[in-house]
Amino acid sequence: MRVICPFCANKAIITSSDSQNKEDTIKNLYCACSNAKSCGASFVYTLSFNHVLNPPSKTTTEMAFNLVNRMSENEKKILRNQLLC
Repeated sequence: MRVICPFCANKAIITSSDSQNKEDTIKNLYCACSNAKSCGASFVYTLSFNHVLNPPSKTTTEMAFNLVNRMSENEKKILRNQLLC
């Protein structure tokens, strides 16, 4: 992925990132312009997942197991209670 400086249109370097949600589908990308002499700007881009164009080849069951495995024990307990109702 290429990030362009919004001020001078040169390439920018992603120096770090952090997730903005538990699913890791939204990230802040901390960037620095590579044109340090003329620009030197630093800025934050937000990268996010939008929608699926082609669904994954995994089955629904495999995806469900993956999602449940990422849940905390408390979230799993709540899910079990909801399924038993």
